[in-house]
Amino acid sequence: MSGDGGSPGQQQHGGQPYGPGAQGPGGAPAGGPGHWPGYGPAYGQPGWNTGGGWGQGPWGLPPVAPQPGVLPLRPLGFGEMFSAVVDTVRRYARALYLPLAVFAGILAVPLLVACAVLSGPLADALEVFRTDPEDVTSGQLWDVVRPVLILGGLYLLALMVQYVVAGPLATVVLRAATLGRKLTAGQAWREARPRLRTTTAVTALLFGGVLLGYLLVLVVVLLLDLVNGGLAALAMVLLFGALMVGALYVTVRLAPQVPVVVLEESGPKTAIRRAWQLNKDNWWRSLGLVAVTSIAGAFAAGLLSLPLRIAVALVAPFDTTTTTDYAGTALYGQITHDAMSLMLMFGTGIWLLTTVVTGPLVPLANGVLYIDRRIRNERLDIALAEAAGIHLSESYGYPQPVPVPAQAAPAQPAPAPSAERPADERPEDN
Repeated sequence: MSGDGGSPGQQQHGGQPYGPGAQGPGGAPAGGPGHWPGYGPAYGQPGWNTGGGWGQGPWGLPPVAPQPGVLPLRPLGFGEMFSAVVDTVRRYARALYLPLAVFAGILAVPLLVACAVLSGPLADALEVFRTDPEDVTSGQLWDVVRPVLILGGLYLLALMVQYVVAGPLATVVLRAATLGRKLTAGQAWREARPRLRTTTAVTALLFGGVLLGYLLVLVVVLLLDLVNGGLAALAMVLLFGALMVGALYVTVRLAPQVPVVVLEESGPKTAIRRAWQLNKDNWWRSLGLVAVTSIAGAFAAGLLSLPLRIAVALVAPFDTTTTTDYAGTALYGQITHDAMSLMLMFGTGIWLLTTVVTGPLVPLANGVLYIDRRIRNERLDIALAEAAGIHLSESYGYPQPVPVPAQAAPAQPAPAPSAERPADERPEDN
């Protein structure tokens, strides 16, 4: 394990397990709603001194929250959440990116083979558009679309594999980063691997529902087209627009589902229900964090892939000569098979580099959202501090267990003095 105290739901502290059914200090029941790593009575229940609550430090000052890792153990601001993502990437780059780089290398083999095989037919099909663009038949158009669809399907499949792997891996790394524990790439992969199947199922349920909605809308539009073409066009715009808005809302609302799967060891359906409830009234904040993280990741990936883009522009063997047809229209140079193959292969390399760089960023953002929601709703900060070996004193604004006064022993009546005097005090007989 990563040293963060055991697997989710079975954190350890001082050699004692803290999971469902375990006991915390003083015999308190262990485990919060998510059992990571929570133990002890929940905030606001009997056993906690709730007078003052969070945010009441000494002399009314804001409490100084402990920070054993990449984020302070208190409700987080937007900037702190984004900084936690960046700090996790910076401190745990090897644990995050080495397993993803290995998977990218494995996925590169079938993608590059497909590029080499399809580059020739694609170049020949595009030549028709160059020489005679006005008389292109449907068959010639399909010759262009077919290899593009094949490559697009392979790219989509590779992207889903990277997403399924990056989600549990980033969550495991964030779990260690929150407590400031060291984590190697091998440890991260060993902890993430058991949750890959459940993550795949959760992803399939989410995107499978979106795909089913798309197919239903397509069937409705086709049926309406048989009746009224104008009505079908209007229905297509409205229904597909509603589908996109609904898919975006559901995807953002379920942002914490992979952290729930990994950190709480939940099944697919339980994880979806739990994530939906946990992220209630937090939609815009979730969307903003994911959007900012994605934009920053895309910018970083663009800088890293810039040398490859320059190399493609410099070494691609294009035929740059131009000719004219019978009408005097300029015909630009032909894209040869070698040029097409080189462009596709370099493009695949750039795309794989981009997926590796950006792959863990959104899962990390979702994990930080999950931790923030549990801190706000379930006082996970107290459990995390205990797991990190930090005692949260009353002076820092944290509630403390109310000491139970010891019951005084019942007073015992004093023994009655004996009527018979001791032998040593009796008067001697004369």
